[in-house]
Amino acid sequence: MTARTRIAAIGLCLLLAGVGAYLRADYQEEFSKTVPLKAGDRFSLENVNGRVSISTWKEDKAEIKALKVAERDKENLKKVEIIVEESAGGVVVRAVWPKYSHNLRVSVDFDVRVPEGTNLRDVETVNGDIHVTGPYGAINVSTTNGGIEASAAKGEIEAETTNGDIRVRDIEGRAKFETTNGSIRLEQVRLTASLEAETTNGGITLHIENPNEVNAALRAETTNGHISFDFPVTLKKIRKSPHYLEVEIGQGGPEILLSTTNGSITITR
Repeated sequence: MTARTRIAAIGLCLLLAGVGAYLRADYQEEFSKTVPLKAGDRFSLENVNGRVSISTWKEDKAEIKALKVAERDKENLKKVEIIVEESAGGVVVRAVWPKYSHNLRVSVDFDVRVPEGTNLRDVETVNGDIHVTGPYGAINVSTTNGGIEASAAKGEIEAETTNGDIRVRDIEGRAKFETTNGSIRLEQVRLTASLEAETTNGGITLHIENPNEVNAALRAETTNGHISFDFPVTLKKIRKSPHYLEVEIGQGGPEILLSTTNGSITITR
C-alpha cells in the first residue's frame, strides 16, 4: 500500500467515524420549575426512561429540574412532556410519553429538592435508578430496571425494584425493601421499628448500629445460601439451621424479617 493509499484509507475511516458520531448525536433540553411545598405535604413523581434523584432542603418549596435527552432526532424532545400539577397539600410531577413510543429514544433525568419532612408517595420510574437523600415523613419509591439508593433517610420507607440492587445507609423508622434480581445492603440501621428485606436472586447484608442497644425479634431464611450472624449481644429463644435463623435480640421488640431464595444473609455490626 502506497503512502497516498494509506492516507486515503485513514481519511475514509475518519469520515465514517464522523458520520457514525453524527448519526448517534444526542439532543438535550432542560426543564426547571419551582413550586410551593412544605413539610408534611405529599410529593409524587412518575417517570418512564431515566433516573430520579431527590434530596431535601429547608426551603418551603420544591425545586424540579429535569434533563431530556433524545437520540438522533431533535424533534423527539417535543414528544415527551413534563407536567407539574399543584394541589392543596401536594405536588405531582409526570414525564409523559406519547401513546405509541416504542421507537422513541428519549430519556428524562430528574433532580429534585423538597422540604425536609415531605412525604414521598409513588415516586417511580421504569428504566432508571432512584436516589433519595434526607429526612422525610415517608418514602415510597419503585423502579423496574434499575437500582435504588437511600441515605440519611429518616422516616417510614418502602423501596421496590425488579432488576437491580438496593443500597441503604443511615436510616431510621419502619422499612420494607424488595427486589427480585439483585442484592440488598443495609448499613447504619437504627432498629426503632420493623424492618423487612426480601429478594429472590441475591444476598442480603444488614449492618446494625449500636448493637448493644438493640431489642428486636429476628427471622432470617434462605433456600440456596447460608446465614452468618456476627453480633456480640444477648440472644434468647434461638432456633437455627443452615438456612434458617430465628432469635430474640436483647429484650425483643420490632420484627426483622430477612428472606432470599438464591443468596446468603449476613447480619453484623
